[in-house]
Amino acid sequence: MPETVSAALVEGRKGDGYLVVVQDNAARALTILSVNEVAQAQLGYPEDDLKGRKLEVILGPRTAEVIEEDLEYDDGAPDMADILARQRELRLRTRSGQELAVPTTIHRMMAEDRNARFQLILPNEREGRARDQWRQFIKTSLEGHTQIDPATGLPNRATAEAHLRSVGHYLAESGMQASFAVLRLDRYQKSLARYGLTGVQYLLQHVGNCCRSTFRGEDTIYALSEDRLGLLLIDISRESVRVVLNRLRWNIRTHTIEFGGKSDFSNTVSIAFDMLKPEESEQLLMRCEAAVAELDADSRNALIERGH
Repeated sequence: MPETVSAALVEGRKGDGYLVVVQDNAARALTILSVNEVAQAQLGYPEDDLKGRKLEVILGPRTAEVIEEDLEYDDGAPDMADILARQRELRLRTRSGQELAVPTTIHRMMAEDRNARFQLILPNEREGRARDQWRQFIKTSLEGHTQIDPATGLPNRATAEAHLRSVGHYLAESGMQASFAVLRLDRYQKSLARYGLTGVQYLLQHVGNCCRSTFRGEDTIYALSEDRLGLLLIDISRESVRVVLNRLRWNIRTHTIEFGGKSDFSNTVSIAFDMLKPEESEQLLMRCEAAVAELDADSRNALIERGH
């Protein structure tokens, strides 16, 4: 997510690349002002071929589409940092046409005129490979310690508790971030009275399917109880969690199903989440459950963010 405004360049890890980009709302343009030698090597361009050119030259199709659709170039609207911070990663295009995926790290810089300036950090390749290896290691380790809930086919509550303890340990070693969320079926008691336990389990399975279509392979979905699911999201910032869970709420609410005698049945969930801290991993599930439990029984589609 975007960092606090800085008057100068922020020193990243040794070997990181960076670009400085200016957003000119009057010209409706994002322009590259400078690029260091590491980023030149990563992208395959000498500085003279990038300096003064539009940022779109090096954007991959997915990131370019986000900029095209969401950046309004208006002084009162979200700026480039706000828009790109909603993405877990940036897709950049090298001179050879290869697509380069890097975690989103953007620092706001002190503006020298009316135009906003930003520093985009491009982590070095060794760092990127290390993160990939950690994600794969965590995924493989968790899969080896999984018990399945028979009603939903998802890992059960005991598994969620064990995974949180393990991930807390791995985060302390890897330096990555993770988050845990609890999803509550809204109006559970009314649905139980009307559709029975089998019907409620069907609704929970539907929510689980929506989660699968939203999340990555290394994220895990758990069946916590008759009306709750848990979500463990690996290698993700708080800002990205917020965006992903808001998108999930929208997907569930708008994805109608044939149920209860209706062809367009709509379901909603309320969600509580927090970032995982290694020293507090065992309490995280209970804190998120307590947050959704405090909601009114008729509350719908709520998002509760703890610890911010």
